[in-house]
Amino acid sequence: MELELWNLFQSARGPNATLILAVVIGIWITARFASVARENNAPILMKAIISVFALAMAAFNWFVFTLSMNNLIITANVMQGLKESGETVSPVAEAFIAQNAGELATTPNMVGIAIVVSALLIAILPMWLKGDES
Repeated sequence: MELELWNLFQSARGPNATLILAVVIGIWITARFASVARENNAPILMKAIISVFALAMAAFNWFVFTLSMNNLIITANVMQGLKESGETVSPVAEAFIAQNAGELATTPNMVGIAIVVSALLIAILPMWLKGDES
C-alpha cells in the first residue's frame, strides 16, 4: 500500500512541475510587459491594466505554490493514516510523515512568498517609479 501512495505522489509531481513552469513564464511575461510599458512611456490606463495582470499573476503564483505544498501534506497525512491503521511503513515514509504531516497550507512557504512578492515588485515598481534616466 505504501508503494501505491508513493506512486500517486510521484504522479502528482508532474503537473506540479508544469504549474511551476507556468509560474516562471508568467513572471517573465509580466516583467516584460512592465519593461515595454516603461520604455514606451505608456499611458496610465495601460500601466493600470498591466498592474492588474501582475496582481492576477501573483494570485495564480500564490495558488500554485500553496497547491504544491499541499500535495506533500496530503500524501504525508495519508501515510500517517496508513501507519495508524497498523500497516508497517518504511523509514523513508516515517521521515516524510515527520517533516510534512499536518494541517493543509493556506499560504506558500517562505521561499514561495519571497518569489511571489519579489516578482510582483519587479513587475510593478519600474512602471510607476522613475529612476535615473542617465
